Amino acid sequence: MMEIDGGFGGLDTVDLEPFSLPARPGVVLDRPAEVGPVFVASHPFPPESAARSLAAMRGERVLVACPWPVSPARTRLALAVGRQLAGAREAGWPGPLPVVVCPVRPRCAWQSGGVVVPHLVSVVTEQAAQVRVVWEITDHGQTPGWLSGVAPAGALSIAVMA
Repeated sequence: MMEIDGGFGGLDTVDLEPFSLPARPGVVLDRPAEVGPVFVASHPFPPESAARSLAAMRGERVLVACPWPVSPARTRLALAVGRQLAGAREAGWPGPLPVVVCPVRPRCAWQSGGVVVPHLVSVVTEQAAQVRVVWEITDHGQTPGWLSGVAPAGALSIAVMA
């Protein structure tokens, strides 16, 4: 189970289907449940740059930048966080807004317009409770609109069975 940024709604449960993750850098694109997530290799570009480019060009809803090596479990966690963030933002915006997340701190050059936002995620399983960070990558141009629509800390809450 998981909770994002200290959400007031408590812990929710979301089951994520396992998917294969090749041992190379790339981007995971969210797809409907019947298709499942799709991995796109990013070589020769860094996965963070590839994810931002794909978000701008292809109209994807959720993209997970996967530098190598990255844990498949952390990738699934990042995908769940991205889905929740996309759902929360779509409620206040006309049309889908792409959300780019990364399971580890991405290498984003601020000179290129990238903004990295950490989201604290509480993960609770039958064995333990842990705090993880999932990083969101956005653009300077999206920041003012995003900040105006941000609810107070604790408004988002989701859960993932780990």
